[in-house]
Amino acid sequence: MVITVFHCEVNWFSKGINKLMTGQVNHQVEISDSMTSDGENSCMSIANGGRQGMRAFVVGNIALDETFAVDALPKEGESIFGTRRSSDLGGKGANQAVMLARCGTSVTLIAGVGDDAAADRVRQMLDCEPLSAALRTCPNTATDMSVILSDRSGANVVVTTTDCAKAMDSNAACRALDDASQGDLLVLQGNLTVTANEALMDAAHHRNMHVAFNPSPVDPGLKPLLAKVNTLFLNDGEAMVLTGHFGRAAVIELLELGIETVVLTLGESGAFLGQANQVTHVPAGKAAVLDTTGAGDSYQGVALASAMRNARRVSDDDLRLAADAAALTVSRFGSVSAMPSIPEIRELLSAHEKGGPQTQ
Repeated sequence: MVITVFHCEVNWFSKGINKLMTGQVNHQVEISDSMTSDGENSCMSIANGGRQGMRAFVVGNIALDETFAVDALPKEGESIFGTRRSSDLGGKGANQAVMLARCGTSVTLIAGVGDDAAADRVRQMLDCEPLSAALRTCPNTATDMSVILSDRSGANVVVTTTDCAKAMDSNAACRALDDASQGDLLVLQGNLTVTANEALMDAAHHRNMHVAFNPSPVDPGLKPLLAKVNTLFLNDGEAMVLTGHFGRAAVIELLELGIETVVLTLGESGAFLGQANQVTHVPAGKAAVLDTTGAGDSYQGVALASAMRNARRVSDDDLRLAADAAALTVSRFGSVSAMPSIPEIRELLSAHEKGGPQTQ
C-alpha cells in the first residue's frame, strides 16, 4: 500500500516566513497499522544547488514533555520539591521538525504515537505548526513522554520513554520517503532502532537525498552507520562514546570516516565545525539560561534551514544564526514552546543580514 503524504507550500526564510505569518499550513495523515508488518551518496551542498522544491523529511520520535524546576538536581535516594513549569510538545524528532518548519522549510514529520488521549494532544499541538505529519498509531502503547528536571543554573536531566519510537517499522518509514526527490533532506536521531536508522539512510542515498544525523540518545551501535551520514550534529559526550575522543580530535576522526560536515556542539562555548579535514571553532553569544531543553534541536534546525536557504553545506554563518536561536530557547522554560517563533526567526535573520551582534 502506498503512503500518501501531503506537503505544505515550500517557503524559504524571509519569503517563507512572510507567507507563514499570514496563515500556517498543516496536514496530517495517519499511517495505519496495516501498513506496518514488520544508494548513491549525495555529495552535494544542502539544497541541491538551490532547487526551490527541496523538502525535509524528519523521521524520529514525538513526545509530551513535562518540565519541573528544582533548586538542584537530586542525588541518589533523595526526595526533592519541584515546581511544574510546562507541559509541552517535545521529542527530538518533533523539535527538529518544528524548528525547520518555522524557518520556512517544507517539512514532513514521520513519527509514532500511542493509542491514547496523549496522542490526541500531540495531534492538536502539531496542528499549530506549519508542517505535514505522517503519524503511525502504535496499538496498546502509550505515547512517548519525557520528564525533565531543570535546576537553577539551567542544567537538566531527562527521562524519556521510546516505546513508540522503537516500534517504528523501517519498511513503513522508508515507504514514507517515496515522495522524496534528489537533493531532499532526511533528518534522523538516535531514538529509532539502529536497524531502522540504517534502512532509512540506505533508502535516502538510493534517492540521492542528503542525510543529517543527530546520534542522540547515543548508542555505540550507531558508529557503523556514521559513514552513511552527510552532516552530523553531536555534542562532546556523544562524540566520546562514538570515537573515544573529545573536541577537535573527535571531529577529525569523524571526518576521516567520510562525513562531509561535522558540527560538535560545546554549549556556551560554541561549536566546532569540521569540513574537508579542517576544524573551525564557532563561538556562541551570551545567553540568560533558564532551561536547556531543546536547545540543541533548535540549534540544529536553524543551522540546517539556513544552509538550505543558501544552497550550501552548513557554514560558520549558519552556526552563528543557530546559536542566537538556541540562546532564545534556553532563556525560557519548555520544549517546542520555548523555541523561537516565526516572528522571532524573522527578526534574527534580519539582524544577521545587517551584521548584528551575536547576543541575546
